[in-house]
Amino acid sequence: MILIIGGLIWYVGLNTLILVLTKTNPYYLLISFCAYFGINVLFTIRIVRVLKRQGVTATFRKTIFPQYAGMLSSDVTPGRAGYMLTPLYLTNQNIPTSTSLSAILGIQSIEFLVKVIGGAAAVTFLLSRTSLSREILVLAVIGIGLMMLGSFVLAALIWSPRMAALFKRIASSKPLAKLTGRFVERLEEFGENAMKTRSAIPMIATITFLSWILKGFEWYFLGLSLGITNVGWLGFFLLHPLITAFGFVPLTPSGIGFQEGAAVGILLLMGVDIRLALAFAILSRGILIFEDLAGVPQIARTTNWHLFSATKPA
Repeated sequence: MILIIGGLIWYVGLNTLILVLTKTNPYYLLISFCAYFGINVLFTIRIVRVLKRQGVTATFRKTIFPQYAGMLSSDVTPGRAGYMLTPLYLTNQNIPTSTSLSAILGIQSIEFLVKVIGGAAAVTFLLSRTSLSREILVLAVIGIGLMMLGSFVLAALIWSPRMAALFKRIASSKPLAKLTGRFVERLEEFGENAMKTRSAIPMIATITFLSWILKGFEWYFLGLSLGITNVGWLGFFLLHPLITAFGFVPLTPSGIGFQEGAAVGILLLMGVDIRLALAFAILSRGILIFEDLAGVPQIARTTNWHLFSATKPA
């Protein structure tokens, strides 16, 4: 992470980068910030509606902060795996973990699949606008393939009774029984909830696509705030799934460094000045982390609740 980002800053020059950032248009930056807020609103609605399909009532007001907490957790964990803590944060509404976990996993499997489609569209777009080297093309294809594999595996674990039965058999084996005993007890309940989530697939895909449109606007106005005018909304809309796919590289927190390097490299191919490309990559990350800090109180409350619960006598 330090090598990639440090190398980019060294190449561009720290003073030059600071100068570019100080010239950012605050009006366009605010619109970009609002677009990201809209994305979190859509994600919250998505969780509430999926839980409703499982027969669980969750309110928007009490769900948006667990949503932000999940996003913040993903910002600081390798492969953005921290978002899987969202079910833990949803205990603020007494929602069973097996129910919320099946909802979150179901949502993520569809979101990965949408990103695969978006990534393929982005590669096609780049091929029509630039001349990709063989190495970059192979890397993009591998990344898209891994996302597709992950989406199918996740979907199979959630919605395939055969896969669930196989997983239960493995988890119940003697070497793993002591470690997975409580988990296996919840597995059947998890499977029942997952089947209810399956009926929500069209709704999940629709809201995910709407959030992708908003992400296009977020990046478009962020680009305008820096003076990037040669990419356009369609370019940012198509490039977003491909660039953010590097955020799932499990070597640094939320793929920091890899995603920024991919953003700079792809924007350079689009004819964007490297100083503006790096400033864009840094600001796009900064907006996420700054707004996701709204989840800090929820993380603190959940942590305190579990700590005090753990110290209660049996």
